[in-house]
Amino acid sequence: MVLKVQASQAGIDTMDQTLERLKTADQVHLLIVSDSHGHTDGIASLIQQTGLPDLILHLGDHQEPLEEITWELDCPVLGVAGNCDHSLATADLPDNRLIILAGRRFFLTHGHRYHVKNDLQNLFRVATQDPWRADFILFGHTHRQLVRQLFSDGREIYLLNPGSAFPGREGPQGIWLDLSDGKIRIDPLPDLQRP
Repeated sequence: MVLKVQASQAGIDTMDQTLERLKTADQVHLLIVSDSHGHTDGIASLIQQTGLPDLILHLGDHQEPLEEITWELDCPVLGVAGNCDHSLATADLPDNRLIILAGRRFFLTHGHRYHVKNDLQNLFRVATQDPWRADFILFGHTHRQLVRQLFSDGREIYLLNPGSAFPGREGPQGIWLDLSDGKIRIDPLPDLQRP
């Protein structure tokens, strides 16, 4: 017999509760990942380096339900669909998503629909205009890390790609993002400077 328990019954915040709590929080710790391709062990390895975040943002090509990743890693996971997420388990995920964390606007996408392997202009144009007006543009798909700070119309905008969380040749990659009292700290992972 399998016993199903609602998250609220188990004392766990629902995703809506988590997002509402983090929307105006003074401090938010995020782990940003993409392209794990069914290998949550890569994400678990990143968590061992950083500690548990408030939220994991998965930018697609997870190839398994985000609820399973949440339970497996004991951490809330929010994401979007990637070009390899064709299964029924991921069919209800959007291609794009806007969330607000610590008062900042985050645009999440996998990036394949914006042809990010060729250039980033289309993605940047769409994500910085209405209705999105993002402060952070997060995308995956290329399997290459990118951290870029840009300025547009007097606004500071961050363009972030965590690389691939698949534990391959370069190891699992991700980005740790701290928003604390209006300050921003971005750490690409793995941090090769660490012992």
